[in-house]
Amino acid sequence: MIRHSPRITAGIVILLGSINAHASLVTGPLDPEYTHAFQGASAADFAAQGYSVGTGPNDLKVYTNTWSDPSGLTFGTLTNPSSVSGFGQTTGLLNFFYTAGVGSTANGNTRDYSWIQNTASNLTASAAADKPWLGNIFDLGGPANQAVVFPIIDHGPLPWEAVEYTVYLTNTPGSTNLADWALAVLDSVYLEGWQPDSVALADGYTTVWKLPSGSNFRYVSVAGVGSQAFGGGAVNSAHTGDEDEIDAVAGLTEAGTAIPEPGTLVLLGLGLAGLGLRRRKQPA
Repeated sequence: MIRHSPRITAGIVILLGSINAHASLVTGPLDPEYTHAFQGASAADFAAQGYSVGTGPNDLKVYTNTWSDPSGLTFGTLTNPSSVSGFGQTTGLLNFFYTAGVGSTANGNTRDYSWIQNTASNLTASAAADKPWLGNIFDLGGPANQAVVFPIIDHGPLPWEAVEYTVYLTNTPGSTNLADWALAVLDSVYLEGWQPDSVALADGYTTVWKLPSGSNFRYVSVAGVGSQAFGGGAVNSAHTGDEDEIDAVAGLTEAGTAIPEPGTLVLLGLGLAGLGLRRRKQPA
């Protein structure tokens, strides 16, 4: 969490665990990697937040490797710049050095260590008090069942600093009715972020948030703290402050693939329509 100052530069170095090759998915408490710490936190620390860590459909999947982009992945575009409470740029990948006030509200549109923030509107663990319309809202470019969030770490402690936000999806981003927003749940965590810890620590833990099967929405809100922040809103705020730092967000299909670009969807629709026409023209 940073406090706004156009000239602030802060940093902290964290001790690494081993950066040797590791198994990918932690299978549960009996897995040797269950307690292997990355930047001071392990799968066991995620379990301590109330999650069941494992490989089942309702388990939190904790990966000890890096996130890998699916083919064709594109990043969401911020739709409400007025929701941005601050922005900055990471200047040291292997520590948490950063400079506040560098860039613009468009920092959240690409994954490049330039980031945006959103100040919490809910410092409780109650989902009923969430206000996703006050979060940073991104157009994902098409219907998504999952959202992958690329946070930035500017200080410890972890895992709290890596999950200091709450994710909702909707098709009506202007709505202030919570019933129009679908709360996403944390489904997967990549403990080396999107780059190996030998290359970058500031990428923290990449997270994937998921909706129930069959649910798909075009817009995603990433709101600072809120009900899903680790430890609950007030506890998380005590650890990390009342803002998040987000580098980029992307949408995924239910299968985990990239969302087709709008032009692709149009062409696919035209192709299917053409097939239907040809079928109707065929004699019985």
